[in-house]
Amino acid sequence: MSTKYERISELYADICKAVVSSPERWQDFLKSACRNYKLRFDELLLIYAQRPDATAVLEIEQWNKFGRYVKRGSNGIAVFENAKRTNQRLVHYFDISDTGSSKYARPVPIWKMKEEYENRVIETFEKRFGVLENNMTLPDAVVSTVSKTVEESILNYRKTLIRESKNSFLSDFDETAITSVYRNIVSNSVAFLVMTRLDIDTSKYFDDEDFREITSFNTLETLNAIGFAAGEVSQKLLTSAAKTIISLEKSNKIIDNENTNKYNKVGKINNNTANIITEGSLTNERNQIQNGRGLYASGLWRGRAGSGDGAGAGHFLAFRTIR
Repeated sequence: MSTKYERISELYADICKAVVSSPERWQDFLKSACRNYKLRFDELLLIYAQRPDATAVLEIEQWNKFGRYVKRGSNGIAVFENAKRTNQRLVHYFDISDTGSSKYARPVPIWKMKEEYENRVIETFEKRFGVLENNMTLPDAVVSTVSKTVEESILNYRKTLIRESKNSFLSDFDETAITSVYRNIVSNSVAFLVMTRLDIDTSKYFDDEDFREITSFNTLETLNAIGFAAGEVSQKLLTSAAKTIISLEKSNKIIDNENTNKYNKVGKINNNTANIITEGSLTNERNQIQNGRGLYASGLWRGRAGSGDGAGAGHFLAFRTIR
């Protein structure tokens, strides 16, 4: 009878083959990976194999720190304890959908992109990564930022990739061609992943042809060269964007709370007329206010993201130049 570690190892080998089997499958993986972009590449592959719809995963102890408990009967997502697999140990993640909140629960910082945040995110990219070649729209800024940052990352893995390519479908390529294909697939993968997490419609900028070369990376070593390089760059971009978005969300919440408090102080429902008492009439109607109740505004401070498109066919052609 095989152990769970052996079963997960077999699952890992199978999913590595599956994600490079077609451009469609690779894009499907990137859509899943973008939601937990801070995790290692091998962890993202195993999450995709077991819970492709997971939105935010943590271990039980970490959920407990947020005042959340894992629901009875929930199945953990098994991943390797470390990327090198130096020991046969697994750890288990649980998605936020597997948890419930206790009376001590505090907000989980799961951020959502909104259309009104776009200019601030673009500014963040420029402050963090330097002047961008094109910053007219958020998709333009993502592509320009990827172009500036991907080269350094792929250099860290290029030698290993060339050495290991002999056992893959890259074996017929010379070093120049391998480097070109590698740069192309990593750049497109990072841009696709980042755009997806920023709620940008990637169908306007990518098609299957942009990921055609993924099938050539058909060994664990060549796949890792893509995954770890793409992970490094996408984590830099999304971590920078996340800090800005979370800061804006907190500011909006504070402003909303302040406005609500001010509104509660100057407004009331008169029991006889149901008219709101305004600040201008506060002095003359003080007695009525003391006898009345405040009127509370309701609403969500986090909404769905805007479309974030803002680019037509001209931007599609511009994007192709990153390859």
